[in-house]
Amino acid sequence: MDIINRIKVALHHRNKEISISKETQEVVIYDEEHLRLQKLYEKWVCKEKWLLHKEGIPLLFGIDPEHYDIEEDVSNKMLELWKHAQECVSKKLLSIINIDDSAQQWEVLAIDLYRWAMISRITVPTEFSALIAFVIQTVKPEQNEPILAIAEFDSLLQKHKEIVLGAATSLLVNAPEKINTGKVKHIAMNISRLIVENKQQWFGENEPSLNESAMIDLINDYIELIEPIN
Repeated sequence: MDIINRIKVALHHRNKEISISKETQEVVIYDEEHLRLQKLYEKWVCKEKWLLHKEGIPLLFGIDPEHYDIEEDVSNKMLELWKHAQECVSKKLLSIINIDDSAQQWEVLAIDLYRWAMISRITVPTEFSALIAFVIQTVKPEQNEPILAIAEFDSLLQKHKEIVLGAATSLLVNAPEKINTGKVKHIAMNISRLIVENKQQWFGENEPSLNESAMIDLINDYIELIEPIN
């Protein structure tokens, strides 16, 4: 049985195990958005592969690739993530099925995209995480199906996190006037911007494994840890 059929069978048995009726399930347990996302991911996880740009990226935001109308800020975030995904593909941090085709035609497996999102500290809807976890645990790979190893990705990501924190410390000590604009919430954003603008100084010829949003989150956590105790 191929992987897609095994996923469909697993999802069928999963849904049969729910003892209450579908109507009661929809009304009582799930709010409208939760149910929409669950149905969306159940539909798409049964597809053999996703177009990274037109399908995978929107799905990471909980957006149906077949019909959507999004706000400008979400559109900008999707564009930023698409750029980051292309950089990660070039560094072999994101597995593409048809790497020799044009970027717009790149195809990816749902599980590979999810693993990459976790490594890159990309926040995805909990419904996606739950369903992928269910698929990973339920649908066992056959002997001839390669399993993507993520240890090397994790190692590189950890190294780049350390570089970002080292760069943040250096900027806090040596260039406070460029960072502190009077608003505490902008400090991490300013540090991240300076790191990206001067990335060659910190990362050499390599592209950072973290996108700018992930850098900001990491630096914010770091700043909270080093704040003096009153």
